[in-house]
Amino acid sequence: MTAMNGADMTVSERLNKARRRRFVGRETHLRLLREALEAPEPPFSVLFVHGPGGIGKTELLGAFARVAEETGAETVRVDGRTADRAVFTEALAGRVGKRLVLLIDAYEALTALDGWVREELVPGLPADTVVVIAGRCPPARPWREDAGWRELLRVEPLGGLAPAEARELLRVEGMAGHRHGPALAAAQGHPLALALLAGPPDPGAVRRLAECFTGDAPSDLHRTALQVCAHARHTTEPLLRDVLGAAAGELFAWLRGLAFVEQGPHGLYPHDLAREVIIEDLRGRDPAGFAALHRRTRAHLAARITGGTGPELRRLIDDHSFLLRHDADFRAHWDWPRLGEAHADRATPADHAEMLAMTERHEGPQAARRVARWLEHPAAAPVALRTEGDARLTGFTLQVGLHALTDAERAQDPGIAAAWAHAQAHGPVRPGEQVTYVLAFMDRERHQRTSASRDAGVAYRGQVLLSTPGLTFDFVSCFVDPADPAPLLLRAGYRRIPEADHTVGETRYAAFVLDWRRLTAGAWLDLASEPDAAVPAALTRAEFTNAVKRALRDLHAPDRLAANPLLATRPGDPQTLRDQLCAAIHRLADDPRGQRLFRTLEQTFLRPARTQAEAAEALGVPFSTYRRHLAQGTERVADLLWQDGAR
Repeated sequence: MTAMNGADMTVSERLNKARRRRFVGRETHLRLLREALEAPEPPFSVLFVHGPGGIGKTELLGAFARVAEETGAETVRVDGRTADRAVFTEALAGRVGKRLVLLIDAYEALTALDGWVREELVPGLPADTVVVIAGRCPPARPWREDAGWRELLRVEPLGGLAPAEARELLRVEGMAGHRHGPALAAAQGHPLALALLAGPPDPGAVRRLAECFTGDAPSDLHRTALQVCAHARHTTEPLLRDVLGAAAGELFAWLRGLAFVEQGPHGLYPHDLAREVIIEDLRGRDPAGFAALHRRTRAHLAARITGGTGPELRRLIDDHSFLLRHDADFRAHWDWPRLGEAHADRATPADHAEMLAMTERHEGPQAARRVARWLEHPAAAPVALRTEGDARLTGFTLQVGLHALTDAERAQDPGIAAAWAHAQAHGPVRPGEQVTYVLAFMDRERHQRTSASRDAGVAYRGQVLLSTPGLTFDFVSCFVDPADPAPLLLRAGYRRIPEADHTVGETRYAAFVLDWRRLTAGAWLDLASEPDAAVPAALTRAEFTNAVKRALRDLHAPDRLAANPLLATRPGDPQTLRDQLCAAIHRLADDPRGQRLFRTLEQTFLRPARTQAEAAEALGVPFSTYRRHLAQGTERVADLLWQDGAR
């Protein structure tokens, strides 16, 4: 037989030829149908394939039709988007003789006819008929609960292509081999995503992919629930309730039934491609809507973090960090695909040798000797970073409690000495208060570059901040490249303090500090999530004293008191500040040696005379003596407030 040339072919035949050539994979599904059609009695009457939009259901039905043709069966194909009972009746009229294969596409559009299809249409077909249903959603509950259908129904989720199949599709689509790697990673085996990546640049690609996953949402509320699921690392019913209100139970059940949403121990999560295209579509199309959704989702997590403890708190901190994966300051600082893979654990003496070997390899022998000096110290807290499935230590972090050291011990370490001097200059640190200092932090292989263990170390630092009683200052002085952690630390409220930089051997370490006294847990979480949020500025001792003097002068002027630097460094209002100043003045009266200072301040600030000269006259002292007592009293009030921590 001579080959058919172009003039002998119809357009329909050319289309079918092109479809055959471009169809890739799904061999398991094709074999399943072929074996059913070759059996005297098919093992199932309905093959139900389901998967998200763009996953290749329509193309698979075309391949099923070709398998049916090859086995001698007759096919009838119905599109659910345009079908009703009459369409089915007309399509099936007069079909006798050959085995029948009924292919129903877009079954999600036939929800209203589902009962009729299940109870009347299919049961009325010849016994050797095979019905293939393709839709975005799994079969409804009555299909799965009926004893007969449980035997005659075969359900096959349709996922992404295997790596070899995806590579073959890119080749068929004409993409050069050297470009396959990034495309495979981005598309996650999704056929439509692969085709879009292989084709010419398409500005609407994200939108088209997003519609594959969101296009069949029953309402705007369901669509928003899917966006929450895409944004959050894990979606729970309480999260949906806080974000979307009373319909949370219904929305959670709907999400759980979607083909591209899975359930883990901590909640629901979508497949990676679905997650990214849904949230990217929202961010690009409705930035204000994305920001509002982010704030509500973050508020739920922040409320849980403030009450969390132990491993749950670490996981919640990871969940909070995950919300920031699109933020420019944070994007490069986490290994997002491996987030949560490593965890912080108590270090044992058996870990010490490996910690020292890591330090020497990455930072030199003198740095290792420094770490060795502190590992056994009671004030040190070495933490092992471990990765599931890896018997070796993945990394470690070493924290030292500066408040628990003697002056001599602090003086022996230049970095610690500089940090303590900074704390005292902005303190003082009182009994019961804690000062933490991160002296070492590294991954076994990647040192301080992005890694799963670095993620775990950052989460552990968050846990320290949120759970250490009496914490005043947290110093991070372990990074050898100050530019690397700077965006991350600055957004978390830390300040760069070059005066506390120090060198050990040939390695120079950069110093940062967080003044925790000026923050609550909620305010600290806000810093990371809100680019414009700022930690209250710290005042030096001299700046603090000058601010107290200014506040005393403005004691009876609330508008001027509201602008005082003291209120910029801590929570409070003008009345609170006024009360603290008055209380400090009255404390001078409790000390016999402070009586004259109290009377001077009382006459000047509490019940002020019109002029200082009149105040001196009322006190019965020379003006020079009055001025000396005024200066001493003001300094004493500043001392009392500084010691009380009103700074």
